[in-house]
Amino acid sequence: MIVALAVAAAATLQEASPLALDMRVDPEEVTLGEHIAVRIAVEHDAREVYALPVFDPAPLAVPPGAPQPRSRREELGSGKARTVFELTLADYGTLEPRLPDLLLAVSGADGPRQLQVRGRPLKFRSLVQEEGQGSAERAHHGPKPPVPLMVRSFLWVWLLGGLAVAVALFFLRKRLARLWRGRERDTASEPFFDDLALERLWALRTEAPWTRGRGRAAIFELSEIVRGYLGARLQFNALDLTSEEFVAELHRRRLIGLDLAALIEEVRWEDLVKFAKLEPTAEECLRGIDIAESLIRHTRPLRAIAGKAA
Repeated sequence: MIVALAVAAAATLQEASPLALDMRVDPEEVTLGEHIAVRIAVEHDAREVYALPVFDPAPLAVPPGAPQPRSRREELGSGKARTVFELTLADYGTLEPRLPDLLLAVSGADGPRQLQVRGRPLKFRSLVQEEGQGSAERAHHGPKPPVPLMVRSFLWVWLLGGLAVAVALFFLRKRLARLWRGRERDTASEPFFDDLALERLWALRTEAPWTRGRGRAAIFELSEIVRGYLGARLQFNALDLTSEEFVAELHRRRLIGLDLAALIEEVRWEDLVKFAKLEPTAEECLRGIDIAESLIRHTRPLRAIAGKAA
């Protein structure tokens, strides 16, 4: 019932146009009860958010104990991002397995939209049918009996095995050392989330999309930068919350240095731009960037403040 209502509600939304879409299935030829790994990768504009709502896997099913459908987002640079969805299904009752159609929810500067990912039939492999094949190569006869192995001396077996283990441990230790050094270099060069937010605000100010009639798009990106920073600062998923849920989380977590009343007013104004299609002026866009920069500088971790003082 919930799935049917969700599909009916999404029927009126416009279809999204991602930059690229890739769906992979492993295995392509399935048997009854076998787990099927499905991976869907969507490359899209970095200002858009893709999500997978509740769906009906019929004629397949979600196996008991299998991991729940999960997603991850990868920033590709140049204004692009990739969202990857991974889910596990199984065939328990049909000889004609088929991947179900999936409906992805899309939100961004152009408002709520949807992306329909068409399913496709899978090949079915019957172990019962293979058992009845006349060919000895195709028939299933169960495990083969053990074959006796003649060993002249177990001493040489132990010596060679010990030598192999020693060599493997030596190379493993060298590889772990290289990986650790590489990880230290990556950690040292990786920017912190507050620095990254300030860099995105500087880039938004420099690009000035409102001068090209894209003031609403600028406010969408500004809201995403602030939400992403506060979500990383306070360890909660701010990008997927409504404005009311977002403000409620900030009330509950109480971040020192945050002018919550001013932020609430800014969120209400941004909602008018995003949902009432209010076109902001250049001065309003610049004022919003100033407020965001001040918010980050007054609430960033002590690590950033101490580093700046040093």
